[in-house]
Amino acid sequence: MRIQAVTISTSTIALLALQGCATLSGTSSRTNPVAAGYIPAADPMLDHYIAWVPRDRAQTATVAAAMTHISLVNAREETAKLLCHGEWVMNGEVTDNIGPLPASAPESAGGYPAWYYRISHRPGLHGCQSADAGKLYHTLRENLPEWMDIEPAGTAAISLLE
Repeated sequence: MRIQAVTISTSTIALLALQGCATLSGTSSRTNPVAAGYIPAADPMLDHYIAWVPRDRAQTATVAAAMTHISLVNAREETAKLLCHGEWVMNGEVTDNIGPLPASAPESAGGYPAWYYRISHRPGLHGCQSADAGKLYHTLRENLPEWMDIEPAGTAAISLLE
């Protein structure tokens, strides 16, 4: 029994060490910032949630994606409380995700090392009968963290490369 426990412990430690090595080598190749030209163009017919997650707050792409999704859910929940009597604010279907890619945030945002992550939806916020779309977008934007923004359909292609 004792030999089996030692073998299991040793195997577990070895697997964790190998996973750490794989993670380190996998992320080290992703630490070079991506130039703005390498970020695929945004479809101007879609709504886009664009995150420039600071890399000092999210060391891996997985953490950056999780932070983005959690922040988006929190912002929708707060918007629903403020404008919609708790009714859930929804977008259309997700059509595309880009990233997270290692990049530098735009100079206008501080030019810090970041993870670029874009979630694209069919346009239009809905689910709230008591507020118009403009008010919903504005309030949702105010509830997002400073490193994240929403670009409604029609404005994304212009501001992405600023």
